[in-house]
Amino acid sequence: MDSFSSCPICSSNNSEKLWSASCSEQASHFLSPLQDRKKYEILKEHITYLQKSPYISIKKCLDCDFIYSFPYRAGDKKFYDLIFSKTNKYPQERWEFEKSIEIIKESRFENPKILEIGSGDGAFLKKLIHNNLTLKSCITSIEYSEYGKAKINSLGINCLSIDIKDNKDKLPYKKYDFICLFQVLEHLDSVNELINILKSLLSNKGEILISVPNEKIIEFNELNGALLDMPPNHIGRWSKKSFEKLCELNKLNLIENYIEPFSLKNFLLMFFSYRFLRKSQNNSSIAASIKYKINKNLVWSLTRLFIIADFLLSPIIFLKILVFGKSLGGESQLSRISKSNIINKNNYL
Repeated sequence: MDSFSSCPICSSNNSEKLWSASCSEQASHFLSPLQDRKKYEILKEHITYLQKSPYISIKKCLDCDFIYSFPYRAGDKKFYDLIFSKTNKYPQERWEFEKSIEIIKESRFENPKILEIGSGDGAFLKKLIHNNLTLKSCITSIEYSEYGKAKINSLGINCLSIDIKDNKDKLPYKKYDFICLFQVLEHLDSVNELINILKSLLSNKGEILISVPNEKIIEFNELNGALLDMPPNHIGRWSKKSFEKLCELNKLNLIENYIEPFSLKNFLLMFFSYRFLRKSQNNSSIAASIKYKINKNLVWSLTRLFIIADFLLSPIIFLKILVFGKSLGGESQLSRISKSNIINKNNYL
């Protein structure tokens, strides 16, 4: 039990520490010094500045199950500029995109007003247009990256670069029927403040659709040598119980919490790739030599040989995946949230 930090969701002091990391380890997670020593040092210094601490701890609230970094401080624009390229590749296909399209199709709205926060390069917005679910003029996007904004504007969609907590009056509509955040909430602090603002923007029968990583997959990865869920990129880890508490405290209703179905092929590819990346964070490892030191023409083939060898030499982990995989689910979860406590999933069947 730890009484030095309170849960950012429910304010409980009842927590346990899962693991901790130094700012050097945090910086190495995102950028190896073998790749760019100068940039790595700048990143390490900036993470220390953001957190006002030389290390972070990962805590689990024993009352609402929310897992959070302490200090609880989100990455800023400089942090993301350091760890991502200007033309960062955004995934074009996600399970939650298709699930959300299905939900919007089943709703009773005609030309619903839709707000997406953190739109990337507009992959989900393209699906809205392709499925003729609403008018382009009814869609609002919030995205900061210049690359993403250019892509979204080319679709003919209104894209703003605003902090919704301070500038919601700049939105073209006062109310939205669907507010979507896909793989965004885990990056943010001041979550209760944000949720209250989203609630004020939601129409009476509207829904907030939030996807975040599946916490069970993250736990499995961390306990079995794959990547850590490292702050200040991800600073919050969500479960159905923590979403229920968030909704309870903000007088909202959790209609449903969906888990992406398990796929053995996808899981194996994800897990053993993440194992390779975790091993490559050790500068003296074989994985680091493959990733950063050898001829670039050989990296692709040697990386795959390493991953295959790791798979073949890890029969116990493979057995765990076979036994527990389906109970873990896929990489994402999607929560449907509404204002009314009357609405439930049966209204949409």
